[in-house]
Amino acid sequence: MKIKRCMLLICVSCISLLATGCGEPLYTMTAEEESIITLYASKTVSKFNKNQTTGICNARVKVGELDEGYEATVEEESSEEQVVDDNPQIDPETGEPIESPEGVEASTPEEDGTDTGLSFTDAVDIEGVSFECSSFDVATEFKPSQSFVLTEVSGKKYVILYVTATNTTDSAVDFSNYTDRDYSLSINGGEKVSTQFTPVSNDLARFDGSLAAGASKDLILVFSFSNSSVENISSLELYVTSDGTTRGTKI
Repeated sequence: MKIKRCMLLICVSCISLLATGCGEPLYTMTAEEESIITLYASKTVSKFNKNQTTGICNARVKVGELDEGYEATVEEESSEEQVVDDNPQIDPETGEPIESPEGVEASTPEEDGTDTGLSFTDAVDIEGVSFECSSFDVATEFKPSQSFVLTEVSGKKYVILYVTATNTTDSAVDFSNYTDRDYSLSINGGEKVSTQFTPVSNDLARFDGSLAAGASKDLILVFSFSNSSVENISSLELYVTSDGTTRGTKI
């Protein structure tokens, strides 16, 4: 409102000076003309205001809006309220709308409806093999072998699951038939994070060896989370996806 008044005074002053210089009397504007000048001035200011997103391109005048005694209809009020509700988030530095990258949508276990009530064995789902997560660890650096080290990354920590696989059948199980599984982990019901790559031979996500009848093998799964995510771990949920199906288990 202050901007409108200032611009109106500027416009009136300019017209007065022009009229005085020509020796003609000051032109008296009608109420409608004053409203039009005020509206135009406010649009012009909005156009060059970098910290707002509506601008002159979205300014519209409804029929009769400039008439004295104009009142918005119920439909117009509802439309204006909807626009306010749908306003995007604004970048405080640029004043521009923050748009989500196309095709990237973070989902939590609650949002995608994945069942987490399965056992660890049923979630991994390798026929004839039982699985048990004996423990987990949180570390800034992880050295699974003499030749490979996951070094410290600023703002990140590694979550390592220690898993024991046991062949419960009378014949060997070939894990190379099950390398199509994708593993992800959720902490405290938050966003799921996929496994961290490691080239070690006992990484469950990449293990393609054979497990003899009745034999057991110690395996690992490694994930990378932000420091804040691992400050207070109250629950872990592992998700295994294969053949378009995701199975979850609570650890």
